[in-house]
Parts: sequence; C-alpha cells; structure tokens
Amino acid sequence: MRVRVLALALTATAACLALPSQTAVAASPAKPYDFNGDGHPDLAIGVPDGTAAGKKAAGYIAVIPGSANGPRTSARTTVSQSTAGIPGSSETGDRFGARLTSGDLDRNGYADLIVVAPGEDLSALEDTGRITVLWGSASGFTRGTILPGSVAYKGTGFAGLATADVDGDGNLDIVTGNRGDESGGLSVALGPFAPGRAPAALTTVTDDGIPHFVKRIRLAAGDIDGDGRTDVAVAYNGLEGGGTAYLRGTPAGLVRAPSWYGETTGESLAVGDFDGDGRADLAVGLAAFGAHDTEEPWVPEHPLPTRAGGIVRVLYGSAQGPAATRLPVDLDQNTAGVPGSDEAGDRFGLTLAAADLTGDGRADLAVGVPGEDVGAVVDAGSVTVLLGSPSGLSTAGSRAVHQDTAGVAGGGERGDGFGGATGCGLLLRDLNRDGRADLTVAATGEDAGSGRVWTLRGTATGITTAGSAAFSAAGLGLPGPTGGLAFGSTLCP
Repeated sequence: MRVRVLALALTATAACLALPSQTAVAASPAKPYDFNGDGHPDLAIGVPDGTAAGKKAAGYIAVIPGSANGPRTSARTTVSQSTAGIPGSSETGDRFGARLTSGDLDRNGYADLIVVAPGEDLSALEDTGRITVLWGSASGFTRGTILPGSVAYKGTGFAGLATADVDGDGNLDIVTGNRGDESGGLSVALGPFAPGRAPAALTTVTDDGIPHFVKRIRLAAGDIDGDGRTDVAVAYNGLEGGGTAYLRGTPAGLVRAPSWYGETTGESLAVGDFDGDGRADLAVGLAAFGAHDTEEPWVPEHPLPTRAGGIVRVLYGSAQGPAATRLPVDLDQNTAGVPGSDEAGDRFGLTLAAADLTGDGRADLAVGVPGEDVGAVVDAGSVTVLLGSPSGLSTAGSRAVHQDTAGVAGGGERGDGFGGATGCGLLLRDLNRDGRADLTVAATGEDAGSGRVWTLRGTATGITTAGSAAFSAAGLGLPGPTGGLAFGSTLCP
C-alpha cells in the first residue's frame, strides 16, 4: 500500500492539538455514543446549518442523553466551536456537525465524538474542512482536539467518516472520505489515541481505487472477511464517474481488495451480519437506479434488474470478501413480501441502517424510502424494515412505517421525505439498552424543511410504534432560527 503522509504541524505550543490530561483508564471501553459513561447510548444530532455565536451555518450538535426510557430530551445540550474548551471558533459556513461518528478512542470508559466541519477554511484555502475529536466525560463535552494532518486542498471538505480497527491492534482508528480535485479518496489516522498524545500521522491511502474529482463519498465499516480486522466499503461519485470500492483491514492498514464489482454507484451503504455467520455483510442502496456509470452490469453473471424506484443489493461476507462465494441478492418494492410497489422516484434505499432490532443475534436492515407516496400525498416518505435470518435478509415479517402509521406522531405532507430525503436521516441503535436496536428516523422536509426526528423501539418481532417519540429543533429549544435546518439529516456518518 503506497501512502502519502500529510504534513503535520505538531508543536508543544499548539493549543488546538492539546489532548486531554491523563485520566484513569476504565476496566473496559465505553460503547459508541455513550458519552457520559452511564451505559446508555446518547443521541447526537448534527445541525450543520444552524446558527452558532450569531454566525449562520456555523453549525452545532444537539446531544440528548440516553436512559432506560430512551432519549431524555429535557436534558439536551448543544456543543459548537464556540463552546468553552472546544478548539476553533464558529464562523459562517463552517457547517460543524455535518458528519459524526463515535468510539472510545482513549479507552477511558467514555465514548468520544468525532465531528466534521466541511466548510472550515485553512488560511486562504476555502472549505478544506476540519475534524475535531470531542472527548467524552461524566460532565459532557468540555475538551476537544483538532485532528492533525488535515488535507490542505481547497474543497476537500471530508465527506465521509468512520471509526474502525483496521489494523487489528485493538485500538480504534479514524477513517475519513475526502472529496476534492486532488484529494479524493481515503485518509486514516491510526490509534491508539492515548491521553496526552496526538496520533503520529494522518495518511492518505492512494491505492484505494477511488478517482480524483470526487464530490460525494460514503463509508461503511465492518469485518466482512472475518479475520478480526475491520474492512471499509466506500461508495463515491464525481466527475470521473462513480462506483463502490472495498478495502481490507490488514496489520499495515487498509489495502485495496484485488477485485471489486464497482461499476454502479451506491447512494448509501450499511454493514451488518444479516445471516449470523460471524462475518459482516454489505448492503448497498441504489436509490437513483437506472443510470449505470458504464454499460457493463455490476456483477456480470448477475445483472441488475430495471427498477425505477430503487434497489438494495446485499453482498454477503466471506473469507475472500463480499459476494465472493455467494451471488448478490437484490431487494426492491416488487420483491415478494416487501411492502409497497416499485414506482419512479420512490428512492428505495437512499438511506440504510443495520443493527439487531429483534435481539436474535442477527442484524436487521432499515431502508429509507423518502420518495414514497402515502395515499395521495406525494413524497411523504416511509421506512421499510427487513429482518435477518439464518439465510440472510428475509422479507418475512417485513414492515413499512410512515407518518400515517398508527402510533407515529404527526401526518405525512407533500415533500416531508420521512426516511431521510437529504443527508443521512436513518439510524439503528439501542437507545434504551434493552438489547434491541431502536429506529431513529428523520423527515428532513417536515415543516417546510425545518425537519423532525422520530424514535421507535425494537422488539422481538421487529419495530413497534407503541411508545414512539418525536421532536424537532424548535421543540428542543435549539438555537434559532430553526427554519430550513433539515433537522435530522446527520444521524449517521
């Protein structure tokens, strides 16, 4: 693997790079998003177009603590680059919070939050972007570190983000997807992130199969080949076309797989062990399906069917990588057992999320269908939930939910886009710590683009609307103005 080491400016006087002081190491690292270490995952919602310190689109993050009853909205807090102890300053157009991911980087029992501000400028270079680590603690986010080695190219912006142990040393690493003319591709900061020490280098993976001039990039991480190291799948699009790349985790870091079916661009990715065989599987959402980037089918022996409303393609993991020993499986709204029917503009698969909803040890898949018409309401949107089984994702027990489903607050309106019409408005995470993932879903077009977020509990039989909750930026009392925020568009990395 050939890498280019990005220039670092690590000096003893660089306050922005100062890491937290040494703290006692907990018996075990916290799970992702448990920022205060109480055992309950918290909910972090980026509001990149929000006003902070009077600066439009400077951005901030709403943090809602978890509890046995789900998110405690009454205890929500916000954090921005103007928060005491957080490096940087809020500036117009920074869009702090546009991408988020989490992991206990320093293994002290408090999950940390990694935040992208794609509009951050570096001297005269516009929109180079910045990544900041917010260090978790019992008292919230009071300290932060700017990740050194940011790519110094105009328009880089950091469009993808993930935490993953790519070298298998037991420490989390940070993987970023970079957009821009010369910097398109992946960068990796290898752990450990020990208190008092910054990462040694942020390197760019140059042999990643991703071309220059990338404008959009998505990442998904999981151990697809079952070797104990995390692999990374990448969906990208740009001036040189689009595709999907697969990079294996190795002791030396990420290495491009020798072959990958990448002729068709996926709008979304999700990784989960749908068949429970111990290897992660990959789901690719082809919501804008119909426009191949080449005339060749994605997998020559298994061409994609023509579906105007979108397709989810599932590639099952193996020791050789995804789809090496088993043909991909395509699911759409014309598949028997999947709710709805295939219609142009449905955008089935525009957003995806994978986790174990039922507690049976196998991952389930939530599929955003933000362009779904509900009754006569155009683009009201819906979410379809498909359950895992010993043979993989199954349509048995599948269910669609939307704003007109009994128990879901509100009612669908034209253009609401329930299921995440922009950004990444879909999440599966165990918010109440009952051993089952819960569904968090956004309708970013709700209330003329202000946005709203719902949470629905997972049960042994799937998703339930009983006890569902909904909240908006205005309802949470977030800094205004709240109009046009597309609240909930950054639920996942």
